[in-house]
Amino acid sequence: MYKLVLALLIIPFSLQVVSEGWTPTYQKISGIIIEGAEDSGTALIIIDGGVPAANIPNNCNSIYNTVSLKTEKGRGVLSVALSAKMADKPVRLALGACSGTRPLITHIWL
Repeated sequence: MYKLVLALLIIPFSLQVVSEGWTPTYQKISGIIIEGAEDSGTALIIIDGGVPAANIPNNCNSIYNTVSLKTEKGRGVLSVALSAKMADKPVRLALGACSGTRPLITHIWL
């Protein structure tokens, strides 16, 4: 009974995560650029073929998908991106609001 209740609680959350604006297909990372000051850096992640236009937030027109390196989450996203790049594995991205003209990466799926 406990397992059934747990499964019923997890399924709606799982469906929300899967449907939260992920790119439609897995794509390989073609480049990673680190820029900015030591205490406020950003990582720019370039995807082969670019992110489909339907997944790019309004007012973002850059090919550089951005992640802030000020937070643990941002550094975690960068770690996954570096791992995927080195292993030549494709990823899926979920993009949030813009950081200037660049889409901000909210999630990465390896």
